[in-house]
Amino acid sequence: MTFRKLQKLIGLLAMLIIFGAFSMQSNAQTVDATTLNNKVMAGYQAWFRVPNDPLGNAKWSHTFNSPRTAPARPGQTQTQTKPPDSPTDPSLLAFDTWPDMSEYTASEKYVVPGYTYPNGKPAELYSALNYQTVLRHFQWMKEYGIDGIWLSEFCGHFKGGSQANDTTFRYLVMLNVKKAAEATGRTWAFMWDMSSFNQRSTKEEVYNIIVDQWKKMVDNGITSNARYLHHKGKPVLLIWGFFPNRPASQPAYTKAVVDFIQAPGKYQGVIVGGVETKWRTEGTPEFLEMLATMTAIQPWSVGRIKIDPKTGYKIENMDSWAGDIEWCKARNIIFSPVFNSGTQIAGPPPIPPKGPTVPRRTGNFLWEQFIEASKFGLNCVFVAMFDEINEGTQIMKIENHPPVQVPFLTYDGATSDYYLRLTGTGAKMLKDKEPVAFPIPISPFDNKKLYTIINRGNELKLHSNGKTTITAILSSEGGAEWQVLFDGNGYFIIKDKTSGKILGSAIDGNPGLLVPDSKGDNVKWHLEWDGTGFCRIISKIGNKALCGTEKQELTQITNPVLPEELKTRNDLRWQIIEQ
Repeated sequence: MTFRKLQKLIGLLAMLIIFGAFSMQSNAQTVDATTLNNKVMAGYQAWFRVPNDPLGNAKWSHTFNSPRTAPARPGQTQTQTKPPDSPTDPSLLAFDTWPDMSEYTASEKYVVPGYTYPNGKPAELYSALNYQTVLRHFQWMKEYGIDGIWLSEFCGHFKGGSQANDTTFRYLVMLNVKKAAEATGRTWAFMWDMSSFNQRSTKEEVYNIIVDQWKKMVDNGITSNARYLHHKGKPVLLIWGFFPNRPASQPAYTKAVVDFIQAPGKYQGVIVGGVETKWRTEGTPEFLEMLATMTAIQPWSVGRIKIDPKTGYKIENMDSWAGDIEWCKARNIIFSPVFNSGTQIAGPPPIPPKGPTVPRRTGNFLWEQFIEASKFGLNCVFVAMFDEINEGTQIMKIENHPPVQVPFLTYDGATSDYYLRLTGTGAKMLKDKEPVAFPIPISPFDNKKLYTIINRGNELKLHSNGKTTITAILSSEGGAEWQVLFDGNGYFIIKDKTSGKILGSAIDGNPGLLVPDSKGDNVKWHLEWDGTGFCRIISKIGNKALCGTEKQELTQITNPVLPEELKTRNDLRWQIIEQ
């Protein structure tokens, strides 16, 4: 073999190696759409619209309510309430968290009249009809390791339903989702919500609306798409709303639907049953017999909470999981829990000092559910929801400096992408069968940003006056002064930007000290979030909590404090605000 031929052969081998590596990387970035197993997918409402969108919409759908006429009292004629000043009047707010629009292009942004960011610039929202926006959301899923979405659609929007006028809108959104999943290697499936059925719904209506829509999706090739989720060779359909107390979801109404979709033939599919938390204990034998024919069971969890007696915090009620899992295993059914990061349930943001209905506790509420799933070895999870800013369950990027006209909820100092990062981290651990435990393995903060730390009791800021003195103080002066650096093991290092020194712990109860850079435990702090946007700052050495006194002094007290005391100990609560 000549030297030139040898060079060509080496070059060819190099190209094959590079191509192989690229192919492996591409495959690793493409979600396996052939199975429900090892899937952490988020619910996706995609119901947000803006005026004058391509379909001629006239409303801010699911962000602002329409003005309503006041009902007449007995003996009086109906009167018209004073109309709001505009369709975006704060009295009409239907959402509580403002999306982070900083990455959206100009063509995706729609100015909301009357709302401005703290810097005075007009605030904007997005429309799910814009393909670039849906693609952006799927790109985030790919970036953060989320497998895809369950596209939420209400059965009332289908042909024959009570809101069939929205059929075209939902179909176009679905096409956006399909195209975005293809572009990013994500997977997706339908989630059909039966909430629009009521006591007036007939058996024929329930059957025809669902079955006809399924036939249409199969006939149009939607469910045979390579990115549409399949299981054991059949397309997956999540039918949500099998509640023991809902007449239209009882076997008399829905068993024929279930039987049709699961019957062998052209239209055969796999059904995931979206159920109420008490499905197993309150369902009739016939109801449970119908569920037992399905491939997976998915109990709804949002708002199903209990109080942790150790801390007094609201936590997800997962007491039924063990029994549910046992029931499913006995029937070879996949148990797919629904996670949520907290919720405001529905409507406008709460008026301070009132907080959200179920506080997020800066990720701890969500992480506790990952921990419980890890104990049972679960790997098929529904995360509620990706984009539901009108019920406060969203995990997508939101604005931490929202419009000033209303006290919108934020992520309490955590980065805009924190819940995407947290979900992706937990998803990887579940799928890799890596035990999930506390502390949370990622930081809610950005190491490159600066933060102000404020005591709730005296409303003063943790401050050093910009000097290299040894003692940190509390002051009404000063702005962003601190970096909050994560050590990777559940503790934080709090560093003064001016002096470069670090907040250190004093075991004897003296004020916190500013010390030179150190790798010792004396500069490490645990942050315990209480669900109000505030946290306790607790030293690793001595287990003492920073305390702000009425005399504008900083001290430390022994931790823990009893749960009933925490409600009144504002001197122990600190707010960490991104600048």
